[in-house]
Amino acid sequence: MALGGVPYYLGYVEPSMSMVQNIDRLFFSKDAPLRGEFDRLFASVFARPEEMKSIVKVLSNRHDGYTRGEIARLTNIKQGGGLSKMLEALIVSDFVQSYVPFGHSMRDVHYKLVDPFCLFYLRHVAPNGINYGYWQQNQSSPSVLSWQGIAFEEICLMHIDQIKKALGIYGVSSRQSSWALRGDGEKDGTQIDLLIQRNDNVVNLCEMKFYKNDFAVDRAYDRTLRNRLALLQERLPKRVAVHMTLITTFGLVYNEYSSDFQQVILLDNLFE
Repeated sequence: MALGGVPYYLGYVEPSMSMVQNIDRLFFSKDAPLRGEFDRLFASVFARPEEMKSIVKVLSNRHDGYTRGEIARLTNIKQGGGLSKMLEALIVSDFVQSYVPFGHSMRDVHYKLVDPFCLFYLRHVAPNGINYGYWQQNQSSPSVLSWQGIAFEEICLMHIDQIKKALGIYGVSSRQSSWALRGDGEKDGTQIDLLIQRNDNVVNLCEMKFYKNDFAVDRAYDRTLRNRLALLQERLPKRVAVHMTLITTFGLVYNEYSSDFQQVILLDNLFE
């Protein structure tokens, strides 16, 4: 995901080195071959690269994206034909995705950055400069762990069809979206990265967890799940059932809280 799955970039990988060492060499060393690739990429693809980069940089700051009005305000690009054409160009080039969050109308279209190379570059390479060893030294840092989780979520969202097949609902008409509820002084907010709304009166609330071993639900996370479920059920018709679904790397530890999830999908299922 750091290399965006791009064969040209993958060609730089040195097989005798670990992936961590390769990332340091490719991005953070003095003569890193991919250090300037972000600027080269936009200059080669778009007629107005600086404005395109400004949009992408803004979108990298919020995982669930921004509305058109927010993008215009944060980039100082006026709403209208110019911004619309730039957003459309980013969408057809697979840098950006548009979607309507759960519970919103078509007037509230959000735009989010989905290109994995840009997500990695803007979160780690651009802020750190030449800093050989940065990736090796920060494997357990909050910023790297956060990026790993987001990268895993993006892998899941790239394989919605496989997720539906694993759930046995590939033939059921459905649509997917995310949902973010802002908290206030009285109630906590919540964020759900994937809701699959099905025509058989079931909604799959999908939790995506990148973990280096089998994932275990503890008491605190159990409370979080129950809160999310309650908030979602308040906004759904009574006849609709919610199935809690875990998508994780290796598996689920069975304990007193594991029954929170009715279905478990593994990383391997995404590539079947």
